[in-house]
Amino acid sequence: MISGDLQRVLEEVYRAGAHRVPADDIDWPQELHAAVFRALNMQYITRREIDGSVRFSLTQAGYRAIDAEVPWGRILRQRMRDLMRMATGR
Repeated sequence: MISGDLQRVLEEVYRAGAHRVPADDIDWPQELHAAVFRALNMQYITRREIDGSVRFSLTQAGYRAIDAEVPWGRILRQRMRDLMRMATGR
């Protein structure tokens, strides 16, 4: 069982898209900032900087913690778009 704040953080990332979600798309109130760091430390989420933009993704452990399914279809579509952009040079 995880704390309520930690669960809120994970569910917020999941609702926002779960994979490579821009930090600007997630509205974490000030009181959840400690839970965000805890989620990063516990490896429930990852933080990456891509093209100058900070993005968050749920990990397998994060999906398990909130008992959610991995949205493989959405992730694969996003990866295909990324590959197409790279191929066309955009």
